[in-house]
Amino acid sequence: MNRRKFLILGAGMLTLLTPLKAKETDQVKLLFPVTFKDRKRWKKVFLRIRGAINIWGAGADIEVVAYDEGIAFLDRFENGEFEERINNLMLYGIKFKACRVAMKIFDVSEEALFDGVEIVRSGFEYHVLKVREGYIPIYL
Repeated sequence: MNRRKFLILGAGMLTLLTPLKAKETDQVKLLFPVTFKDRKRWKKVFLRIRGAINIWGAGADIEVVAYDEGIAFLDRFENGEFEERINNLMLYGIKFKACRVAMKIFDVSEEALFDGVEIVRSGFEYHVLKVREGYIPIYL
């Protein structure tokens, strides 16, 4: 292999090995849909959000939307052990949304939600709209 081909091949390999970096003006937009009633998976949601904060800091716009059976994730009576975690994440600007339809189906009152949780008409609809806005859904 001649020297020129070797240099081109080497440069190409370095390009593949270099991690992608977002422009400083780009903001990472992540959506965590919680549609499940599984505490182990809920803990993974917290871990992934913390990981995103560690990587992108204030450069990340992160939202969590709970619908279907996942509405229990934002029910303080069902999930009180996670109240401190949720409150701390809200301090970082993480937004939590609860599906009104799921609240009715699973009999979760507005008073049962953690403070600061916003209610949306439909969690599925909200999920789809956020994806159209450029949010990356993180499924766990």
